Formats: sequence, structure tokens, C-alpha cells
Amino acid sequence: MDSDKESYIGPEAILKYISKNKQKYGSDQNININSINISFIISALKELKLSKPRKKRIKGGSEYQRYPKILISQIGELILEIDFIQRFIKGQARPVHFIGFSVKKLKLRQYRRISGQTNVNTRKESAWFFNNFFVPDAVKMDNGLAFIGSNSAKRTISKTVKYLFGKNIIPIFTNPRSPWNNGSVEGSNSVFVRNFWNKFEFSSAEDIDGKLELFNQSSLEYSDYEQNELENKNDKKFIPQIYFIRKVNENQRKGGKGEINILNEKIELPDEYINLYILSKWNLKTEMLYVYFENEGKEILIKKMKFQINKNSQISI
Repeated sequence: MDSDKESYIGPEAILKYISKNKQKYGSDQNININSINISFIISALKELKLSKPRKKRIKGGSEYQRYPKILISQIGELILEIDFIQRFIKGQARPVHFIGFSVKKLKLRQYRRISGQTNVNTRKESAWFFNNFFVPDAVKMDNGLAFIGSNSAKRTISKTVKYLFGKNIIPIFTNPRSPWNNGSVEGSNSVFVRNFWNKFEFSSAEDIDGKLELFNQSSLEYSDYEQNELENKNDKKFIPQIYFIRKVNENQRKGGKGEINILNEKIELPDEYINLYILSKWNLKTEMLYVYFENEGKEILIKKMKFQINKNSQISI
């Protein structure tokens, strides 16, 4: 393997490399290429003391707080997660910005260098992804202003959301200050930093772009992405709607009632849902907001209310 071109190591990367070079290794009569699988590679690496013990992940927090994992998965077959990353070239004061795209189901991750974390760059680079890969059913992102829009005006529709609607894509916004809600792209960001940013010493933006192209190509080869295996999106009528993942907080001013904030609008909920997660759906066609709680994989409607689009939002539904 060429270390500058191959950005991935580990059992899966080794198996993909062997599969890609099957003809080369299969010609050796001493090697039964078909018997090599993930389990074999993991065992071999352990025996040769070439692997590090994995840290045990602490699970249960999201389940305890009823994170609506199943309800989110039902929004669409392919959910793309996007996020920004900021870094500095050693010895330079100006930051370098990237936008990352990640699809957990396909183990697909791609990155683009951008001038800044703006809605213009979000739309521009999203168009690049859609043109080169596929148009997802939904896009999950955090509450950064480039994504969600105004931090003061109520019930407004951001330029990014309008762009996604134009592509028949449903926006999903994660809970504020909860990066694990965007776990796929956050995990991809860790891989990006470890296998790309920390691996090289960059001298210029052009140097970054050249190596980033190799990283993206290596990421593509490592993924399970096959464009010809993806089905085209259904032609069913698109309903413009936005989903919001929110953790219910306590409003101590109102006698301990539960509360969530959606597009700068505070919404009161029963106190039994405090510290638990809910999933809200805003149907822009009917201008109705539905608040759901997930229990044992089933949705429970806990609130339904009128939620009118801000009259200053220039959008035709």
C-alpha cells in the first residue's frame, strides 16, 4: 500500500485491499483467498500483536433518554449528515474550513475545502455532492446559522432549507450542543483529522486540495458506495416538512413545565418529558407542528399545534 494514497488501516481496509487485488494474490497456490475474512484478519492481527485493544463504548444514555432513533430512520432510506470543520496550517493565522458529508449506511465520507462556514458554501458544496453521488432523502445537520438561519426571528425558513426543498430533500436538525446526534459525520470528522489532517504537514491551500483529493478517493474505495446500486428517488409527491430533534428542558419560570425551542419559538410540554428526547415535525403545507415521543419503537403524539411560517420568509409551498 502507498501510505500517501491509502488513508485507511485496520481489518476492513485490509480485506478491501485484498479483494481489490484478488487476482494478484489468488495466483499464489499457497493462499486460499476465499478463506480470508474479517474474523481471520482480526485474529491474525491479534496473534501478531499488530492491533490495539478496542475501548469499550459506554452505551445506554441515548436509550435511557429515549432518543428517537427509529423515528429518525423512518424519515428516509438514505440520510446524509453534513458538518463543518475548522483547522489551522502550522505557522499561519488564517483558519482553513472544510465541509464534510457522511452516510453511515454506505460508510461514505467526503470532504471539501471551503472559504468559510456560510449558507452559500453549504448550498454550493451540497450541489457538488448531489451531482457526483446521489440526492438523499433527508439531510441531518446541527443548528449552525448557515444551516438553520436566523437566531432571533421566529419560524423562518433558511436559504439552506429552501435549497433542500428544491431538491425534494427533508431537513433534520439535531438537538443544540449535542454533536453525537450527528454521529455519522462526527465519527467521519475524527477519521478526517486522524487519517488526513494529522497525517501531513501542509504548506498551502493548494497542498491541502491535492492531498484531500487522494483522501476522498481512498474514502470512496473504503466505502460500500456503488452508484449503480442506488435506486432513484420515488416520484411520489413531496411534502415540505422539517424535523427537529430536541431534548425537553425544564422551564422553572412556569412551575417546572417542560419546554423545547424550535426556530426561536418556545413550546410548552408536559413535565414528565423533561430530560427526554422528542422528535418534532413541521408540515409547511398545513403549517402544523407535531411533537412525537418514541417509546419501544413506536411514535406517540404528545402535542399538535398551529405553527405558521414567518410572513417574511419568501417561500412558495
